[in-house]
Amino acid sequence: MKVIKSIPKVLLAFLTSLFVFFIFNHSEIPIHAASSDAINTSANVMAQYDGITNWKLQRYTPSNQIGEIPIGGNVSLGYTFGAARNASGKVTGGDNTITLSSTIGSAKLGPNSSAPTINNSKINIFLNNNGKYYGILHQGDSSYIGSGGHPERASDTSIDFALITGKQDSYFYNDMNVLANLETISSEPGSSKLFYTGTDANGRPAYKLAGYYAKKSVFVQIVLKADPSGAPIVWRELYVYNPNGPAQYQTFYGEDTGLNPNNNLTDTVDSVPMFAIGDKKGLYLRSGADSNGVNYDPASKLFITNDVAGGFKDFMGRTLTNPGNWSIKGRSGSGNASSITNPTLPWTSSPNETQNGDTNLPANSNLLVLNENTPQEYKVVDSDGRQDSAYTLRWPQTNSASASVERFVSKIGATISGYAIPTMKLTYKNMNRNDGTNQVNDRLHFNISVRNDGLNSNWTISRILNAMPKGLTIDPKTSVSLTNGNSIDYNPNSSIEVGESADFSFDAIIDNTAPYNLDSKGNLTNKASVFGNNSGQNDTRELTDSVTIPVQIPKFKYRFTELLRNETTDPNGTFTNKVTAQKDDIIDYKVDFVSNGSSIVSNAYFYNKFEADDGLELVPNSVAWNGNNYNTMDVPMGALRNNQTYTVTFKAKVTGISQKTTSNSASLIYGLDGDTGYSNRMDVEEPAIVDIQDAPQTTAITEVPSGIDFGSVNSAGFERLLKNISTTGNLRITHAADSPFQVSVSYDNDGDTPISSNGNKLVQDDGNTLLLNQAKKDTTDLWKPLNAFPTAINFDGFNGSYKDLDLTKYVGKNKWQLRVPANSQAGQYNGQVTWSIEDTLAE
Repeated sequence: MKVIKSIPKVLLAFLTSLFVFFIFNHSEIPIHAASSDAINTSANVMAQYDGITNWKLQRYTPSNQIGEIPIGGNVSLGYTFGAARNASGKVTGGDNTITLSSTIGSAKLGPNSSAPTINNSKINIFLNNNGKYYGILHQGDSSYIGSGGHPERASDTSIDFALITGKQDSYFYNDMNVLANLETISSEPGSSKLFYTGTDANGRPAYKLAGYYAKKSVFVQIVLKADPSGAPIVWRELYVYNPNGPAQYQTFYGEDTGLNPNNNLTDTVDSVPMFAIGDKKGLYLRSGADSNGVNYDPASKLFITNDVAGGFKDFMGRTLTNPGNWSIKGRSGSGNASSITNPTLPWTSSPNETQNGDTNLPANSNLLVLNENTPQEYKVVDSDGRQDSAYTLRWPQTNSASASVERFVSKIGATISGYAIPTMKLTYKNMNRNDGTNQVNDRLHFNISVRNDGLNSNWTISRILNAMPKGLTIDPKTSVSLTNGNSIDYNPNSSIEVGESADFSFDAIIDNTAPYNLDSKGNLTNKASVFGNNSGQNDTRELTDSVTIPVQIPKFKYRFTELLRNETTDPNGTFTNKVTAQKDDIIDYKVDFVSNGSSIVSNAYFYNKFEADDGLELVPNSVAWNGNNYNTMDVPMGALRNNQTYTVTFKAKVTGISQKTTSNSASLIYGLDGDTGYSNRMDVEEPAIVDIQDAPQTTAITEVPSGIDFGSVNSAGFERLLKNISTTGNLRITHAADSPFQVSVSYDNDGDTPISSNGNKLVQDDGNTLLLNQAKKDTTDLWKPLNAFPTAINFDGFNGSYKDLDLTKYVGKNKWQLRVPANSQAGQYNGQVTWSIEDTLAE
């Protein structure tokens, strides 16, 4: 099998961000005031779509928990609500402020700059570097857990999610920020959220906060969970449940970055380079330097992308402070300059908004430099002339119908220098049609794409595994390796550098079993895994991805199977796909056909055959169909009704003596729906396999010559001694023991089968009739007259263990002499010699 492999050296999307819009119908929930019961009920509604099936509500001012995704070595990507470090910078949980009502504050960041803040419950994504907290979002100097700390201030200068309606002067903070506008739970004063924990299908932690957003009369939940592929990526999801009436808003997400291994304790403003990924896919950041110009060690990298269909439409890199309006990019060149008016990222109801931030910039454009590489180039700065990096994401305006659930998801990933961020994507393309449908017998082209978006790293792929679901059959001509049945199992040993990708492709056919193996929604699901590690490290990780393949139910829906059993060794055994056998075993075959679609087989003909080299022969008169027996596997079946199983059986005898595997595939040629001809053909779903084993090794002559031809002669009254002109057939033997043995031949002129013609013996006297030139090492002729006692064909004999040894050269042309007496009568003479093999004593 061969995998099509290419490694294009292009910068692909780093991570994936997703916005998906769903509409589901639910009964209305009357809303009077936010209660824990109402929030919990709505959270259960939204939980039907977040992929987590085991949410558990944590009551009574719960403490936060920390989830981590391995990156390599002792480095991982962490995620939580609230603070995740202690005063010493060690990673720890235990922040019990996450369900408290969020409050609005202000933080002084410089002589001329400040930023609004949101306290309690903030999304916190970070790197765990050998147990030490490595910030990738801005943290305050006291936003830690423990004595003297203020864990409620974790990530306080980020707005997270906001729902905007029209232009807001305070822009996202006081009026429309989600966390800051959740109504206090009536039964729990001081609290506005419920906290839940759970695990995804892979056992990784998931967390969510749920509450009631009174400004739009909707329930919301914010979910943090690991990317299902296993890559170091966190999903940040917002679900909005609108139980009672239509609602209109636009979703934004804003974040203050802070890539700093010192937990942001030494610098309150991070000047981090920020770049576009390109192709409207998002942005990435690389850690910069501290206030003294010293580069951070280790360096790090952060990604926010939308390379999944339906992701956020627009994004913008910006400076954090003054103006605090998150739709504004910053100031042009100096702190005294006016705010930049183009680009911006404002609220808009138009899908064709021209002010779309940095969305259209080419790859690697610096988002904090305008008019790059021109005489008019200038930096984007805050009111203190610094570049405190942040970013804003924007989704299209949403018109939410009553009783609907909507979902907004962004993804974030990060790594430290020396470690890869490997991601994979499994896709397929129908090679037979492009209308979005998939039908039986269609060819699907699958591609597994693996890329490395890390920093100063190299990722080695050690294994690709894709076991096909029932209903898909791999085409071995298009794949690298077909092992363990219908599976791709391949070790490419490919190394992927940063920004590179590797693609592995193969084809599979939607077979006739697919309609019988669809899920409740009419889909097949194919799941692939990629195993690899950071080069030079023993940290093998598994990435997974899957695709759902909708399959149309055909009018002609059928099953056609061929099974067998070894009647000799297991006469009452179960019919299976494969049996083992030896020479002379009898194999029972059973071929079943059943159809249950809307089309009907109006005429059918069963066909099968064994090839000469299969090591099998049909047992005479063993083919059985509909109460009749046949001598060949060509059986007219006529019309076949639906929902009835039709069975053809036959037997085969094993003739092969050497190990080989023989597969047999029966066929049905047929007409449908009134067609009396045979315009269609199908083969059985899987061939029936006989694994022929070597026959038990014995000492035996397995083949002897069928004729020794001395030609013709006119004696003319003279005695002649004729040499043979040919020998027909071969002399072959098997000798079990590794010991001396001899092969001999004898001829009895007085026996039952002398050389004669019409009862008249060729030699009437007691003289010699037939002679053999016995082989010798020195190659001299040694003619031995044959009689009733065995004569060795080789003077020196033989030694050793042999299977199917060919000794024809000892008895071939010119190795025989025939005496023709002078008084011989005319005629065609025939006789018989006898062959034998026996062990001899070693000298």
